[in-house]
Amino acid sequence: MTETTIKQLATVFPIDAKALEPDPKFRRRRSIIREFSLNTSTHGIPGIARSQNIDNRIFWIVSTLIFTGIMLFFIVESMKAYFNYPTQTSVSFIVERSQAFPAVSICNFSPIRFDNFIEPFLNFTKFLNLTYTNDTSTISIELVPYITEFVQNLLNDSEPVTSYFFPLNSTLISCLYNGQRCQANDFIPFYSSSFGRCYTFNAKMKLNQSSVRSTTDFGGIGRLELQLYAHSHQYIPYIARDVSVGMIAMIHDNTELPLIEVAGIQLEPG
Repeated sequence: MTETTIKQLATVFPIDAKALEPDPKFRRRRSIIREFSLNTSTHGIPGIARSQNIDNRIFWIVSTLIFTGIMLFFIVESMKAYFNYPTQTSVSFIVERSQAFPAVSICNFSPIRFDNFIEPFLNFTKFLNLTYTNDTSTISIELVPYITEFVQNLLNDSEPVTSYFFPLNSTLISCLYNGQRCQANDFIPFYSSSFGRCYTFNAKMKLNQSSVRSTTDFGGIGRLELQLYAHSHQYIPYIARDVSVGMIAMIHDNTELPLIEVAGIQLEPG
C-alpha cells in the first residue's frame, strides 16, 4: 500500500499507521525484483512489471508462458536431434563420355642384356685383376657383385650405356590401342635402378606439352594390347633368380614418375 492509502485507513479506523506499513526488508526485496523486471532484456517480463491493471498483467503472463514453452520445445528438439548424430550424404554423378587413358610402364625383368655386356665386363674385371678368361658365353657367380661397380664406372666416365639394355624395337612385338596399331615411338623411355631401361605408354611430358590418349579414341573403350618378347636367352645368370623370365608393368597417372620398383606387377610369359 502507498503512504497516502495508509494515512486514509488510519483516519477512518483506529489503527496504528506504522502497523500497516510493510516490512522494510520485504519492501527492499520487492523493489529489487521490480527494478530487475523493468530493466531485463527478457521479453514479456517488463510488460508484466509495468501493467497497471489485472487484465494487462494476465495477458503478459499468459503470453510469456506460451512463448517460453515454445522456446523450450525447440531447444529440446534441437538437443535430441544433436545427440542422435544424424548424417546426410549427398552423391552426385557426372557422366563424362571421354576420359584420359592412364599411363602404362613396362620393364624387362633382367636389367642388362648378356650379349652386349659380357665382353666389356670381362675387360673391366681383367683390368681389376679379377679374371683372365676370354670365355664370353657365361659368367661366374664370383663376378656378379662387380656388375654394379662396372655400371657405375661407365656412368662416372660418361660412357653411353643404352646398348647394354633391352631396346623396345626388339622387345615390342605388337601394340594395339582400341584396335589401332601403335609403335615403339609412342613410348617414352626412362631408367630404373633395378630394371634398367624401361618404357612408358601414354605419358604426358611437361617439356613439350604432349597430349594423352582418350579412352574413346577410335570409337573404343580404352583397351591396350601389348605382345612383348622377353629375350630370356640374353638374361645374365644369377641376377634374375626370383622369376626365370618375365616383364614388370605398372599402371599410373599420366604425369606421375613411375616407381616401378615398389608398385610394379610381375608378368610371367604365357
